[in-house]
Amino acid sequence: MKTEIRLLAAALLAAALACTTFAQDGATPKPLGREKTSRGFIHIEIKNFQDETLGQITDLGIDLVNGRIVEVLVESDSSLDVGGKIVAVPPLALFRDPDNQIFRLNVSAETFRSAAAIDLAAWEDAGRSDRVAAAYYLFGQEPYFLEEGDAASRTAARPKVALGYVERANRLVGMPVGNHQDHQFGEVWSMTLDILKGRILNVIVLTPGNLKTKTIIPAMALSFNAKRDALLLDDTKLEYADEPRYFYTPAAYGNEAYSQRESYRGARTLAALEQGSSYRDIDMTVRIFRGIRTAKINGRNVEIGAINDRVTLRGWVYSAEDKAGIGSIAAQATTAPEMVDNQITVGKPAPRK
Repeated sequence: MKTEIRLLAAALLAAALACTTFAQDGATPKPLGREKTSRGFIHIEIKNFQDETLGQITDLGIDLVNGRIVEVLVESDSSLDVGGKIVAVPPLALFRDPDNQIFRLNVSAETFRSAAAIDLAAWEDAGRSDRVAAAYYLFGQEPYFLEEGDAASRTAARPKVALGYVERANRLVGMPVGNHQDHQFGEVWSMTLDILKGRILNVIVLTPGNLKTKTIIPAMALSFNAKRDALLLDDTKLEYADEPRYFYTPAAYGNEAYSQRESYRGARTLAALEQGSSYRDIDMTVRIFRGIRTAKINGRNVEIGAINDRVTLRGWVYSAEDKAGIGSIAAQATTAPEMVDNQITVGKPAPRK
């Protein structure tokens, strides 16, 4: 409850910022996009294309292992007379309506009413791949993950991956973050998301005792502890100090709220890597990260972006061997070695001033 209160208390400001973003876009409904924190989606209304109110977003289902937003949890509107049940909606099934500052779902009210209810009290059962897949099919979406009994195929046009443990965003916010040596780095403050691509980009960690210091961690670099009540990062305390920072400025004195982030490439650099939204591009990025871990290369300070079979590597490593090793792993994931742009530098950058 404490975590949910923190999330919901900050949602009004973030939602107002999200609505400002919608107003700047064209009037034609199109899939959700734009990077936002998890706070920016809570309480936004969902309607269908017949302008019937279906409900409002109450939470998100997150798969950290694969860096994916698995589902958007929508609390049914009272007009549907289904007792406010929670319905899981695939993120790519949603469209934004910038004119009305709402999201739309291209289904009838009857179809939405017939969707299975999610029991938040039995959340682990709700995260089963067969249950999640059924929700995808109901709303006309092909699951990106392997269903029960399926085998992975590297030749498929849209390679599928095993579904990781799905956790609610409301439960991730406030969760402790530390390393395997029991050093505590802080707690999850929020997450940056891109629903158009169905991706969780980063986890933003708040440093204890300092409300202004927030650190950006790639989602796929984190794992759960055995009890799934804390997140673990394979960083030492010194390595963690070099993670990029996230700067958030609340709205004040007539100015809108805004945020900035550092990049791994150079101090105070805000240029972001380009990442494609296709299943192939996303799977390629995931496979490269996994290959780095399997090879036991310290790639914590490396960013990867894949688009149209082209891969960009950015950041720094401790040795030329590590740089070459990561480049080789990326080349194996693409159609040809020349498709990899290895911008990784060797040696730890100078400390920030």
